[in-house]
Amino acid sequence: MMVGKSTLLRFLLLIAMSGAVAAWRGHAIGQDENLRYELGKRVQRYETLWEASSKETRAASTDSVERAVQEFFRLDLAAAAKSLDNAWLAMLSSPTVSQRNSASVSLSTSSPLVDASQPKIAMTLQAIYPQPDPSWLGSATVEIELSPAYGIDATKRQSKKWPLQSLPIQMEWELEEMEPGDYQLSGTLQQDGMSNSIVGTQFSMIKDKQARLQAIRIWVDENKRAAKTSSVCTARMFGKQLLLADRGKNFECDLPMSSWFSEFESLTSSTPAVRPTGPSGRWQVLTDGKVEQVIRIQMPIKQTERNTLVFAFHGAGGSENMFFETYGAGRLIELAKSRNWVVVCPRQGLTGLSIQVASMIPMLESELGLSFDRVFFVGHSMGAAQAIEQVSKSQERISAVAAIGGGGSPRKADPLVKIPFFVSAGERDFGRGSAKRLSDTLKSFGCKVDYTEYKDVEHLTIVQACLDELFQFLDRQ
Repeated sequence: MMVGKSTLLRFLLLIAMSGAVAAWRGHAIGQDENLRYELGKRVQRYETLWEASSKETRAASTDSVERAVQEFFRLDLAAAAKSLDNAWLAMLSSPTVSQRNSASVSLSTSSPLVDASQPKIAMTLQAIYPQPDPSWLGSATVEIELSPAYGIDATKRQSKKWPLQSLPIQMEWELEEMEPGDYQLSGTLQQDGMSNSIVGTQFSMIKDKQARLQAIRIWVDENKRAAKTSSVCTARMFGKQLLLADRGKNFECDLPMSSWFSEFESLTSSTPAVRPTGPSGRWQVLTDGKVEQVIRIQMPIKQTERNTLVFAFHGAGGSENMFFETYGAGRLIELAKSRNWVVVCPRQGLTGLSIQVASMIPMLESELGLSFDRVFFVGHSMGAAQAIEQVSKSQERISAVAAIGGGGSPRKADPLVKIPFFVSAGERDFGRGSAKRLSDTLKSFGCKVDYTEYKDVEHLTIVQACLDELFQFLDRQ
């Protein structure tokens, strides 16, 4: 089933409008925060298996992912979660009844912040969407395992089992003594001698939690109207999100909240230390003194005199986290890290970016202490249109542009002809028409364009499908 153009445009407009007015929590209005988080986890699970599967196996999942995209744009997130699970199951070799039963189940905590002096967590195990026959629960148990979120340290792992009778089920766990830090909770359902993993979650163990949160409350309240600098704006962003987390408000992805406490305290001290870059990159707010631009950055492994900067623009309904968490379970970030490139993912809404890229580049050079000799644009769907919009406004310093699963209306300019373009779409991608028109328009300008369509690929998976060819293209520039 294909979505009509007028209907699709209304969906995209609704999503974009929602993203434009959403708070730092990053969810679109009308989208349940927990379900948005669950969707992200399910996309990661699907993309990880897709990467390891054959072309024939991948093709078996296309119908379900296509439905998931349409359901997401309709804001039916529970249905989208079920379709993503069906896509994942379609790539398994003869999925069992037990695997199907477990697919819908997820684990959550009442709060992502736990006081290190009282290491107890409250958890909920539930089905994200209705199951046709829940009677299997009577013979099932769940084992929850706790481990450090970053790195493997078997000595710090803990686990506990609970019997299941029905869902949802509330569980409390008195933990052994633990060091402050970020931890991953993973679950395994055991039924009739079979074990199946379920979607887990992350939480952070915080030392002196209440005292530090109170300090954050006071600072945020006193600095509501403080002069706009990058440090102040970034600290406000961290502070507000940590206070939301304390009230049990979930974010759309796992956050390294233990380090966010430290970063907030560093940014608001009289002598701020150098900000660290964790395994998931870092968040920052750029400002020109009037407006603010939220970005997520992957810094290079080592600093050099000559650096490459990749701007990655997300699609409608997404956020600055998309390229880090999904689009191939964050594979673009890994490919860039292996080349020692910097990646910047800006948040955008209905009106686009708060700060244009031509202004952001010198800001980033100043903030990061780096100079960039190559700048690449990569955009998906609405982000593809953003990439074309930005390069149409200013061609200076832009080395290459990639538009994936979408297009835009480039404005002809003599310098544009010197910029190479990579344009791609899935064979079953509703953005294919826009991508093809963009390719034809650029070629009519005299631009060099690499255009590729991918068989049995739809709108979501197109980014992951083209990444190898995309980076080969960027390597040549």
